[in-house]
Amino acid sequence: MQLGSTGTWQDGESLIAYFPSDTVPSEAGHAIEAWSGHFLSLNLLDAPLQAEWSTTDEADWITAWQAHFSPLPVGERLMVLPDWCPDSDARGRIPLKIKPGRGFGTGGHATTATCLETLEKRLTAAPLPAPTVLDVGTGSGILAIGAALLGCTRVTAFDNDPDAVLNAQENARLNHVEDTVRLFTGTTDAVSGHYDIVLANLLAHVIVELMPELNRLLAPGGHLILSGILNEQVDQIDAALAANGLKAKDYISRGMWLMVLGARP
Repeated sequence: MQLGSTGTWQDGESLIAYFPSDTVPSEAGHAIEAWSGHFLSLNLLDAPLQAEWSTTDEADWITAWQAHFSPLPVGERLMVLPDWCPDSDARGRIPLKIKPGRGFGTGGHATTATCLETLEKRLTAAPLPAPTVLDVGTGSGILAIGAALLGCTRVTAFDNDPDAVLNAQENARLNHVEDTVRLFTGTTDAVSGHYDIVLANLLAHVIVELMPELNRLLAPGGHLILSGILNEQVDQIDAALAANGLKAKDYISRGMWLMVLGARP
């Protein structure tokens, strides 16, 4: 993505990355070789990365996306759909449409799915008259949009990547929730008030660093839905919660990834 890739997908041990037609393969290849050497020095690779280049057209790019992004049921009520699918593909569920872009989150990753499932459970288990939701690092906007589709009437979402926010805004319009989901480029510094549910699908070290801010923004009796955490990092998250007067109420492990449900008394 830093080199300008417009989309990627994994095929076995290969990563297929699409670039604009004006990309100079030798320049991108040089950067890949440099990163490869860095990863080798850190013992993160067994062998150097090998880059192979070929040309394709836009139709092939769309076909590749369509082959690897199909309707995905999440939780009890949502169906994540690529933007080219009709609403009827939701098969009686609530359609949540996503246009693949540079924002993380198409529903297929375990971290995204467990966040959406936990959000739905919280809204069902303890219904509030007008639950407020904050999505920290929104990516594609999928969690914020899911919250709006599940009935939340005040959703705030942000990301420090302007390209991700543009993708999220487009997805909000696709789902007709652009008036419910407030999106902006920025950080927690620009957010005030308290929220009943705070979503943070990030990485463990980022969550630990942000925990005081997440605590500041969480309403009394509110819940934190934290993901992007490796199973072995649970102690770091538990310690950060405790240091801020919060506690873990639930854990969901899926593969190598863990979702932690935190609560403020």
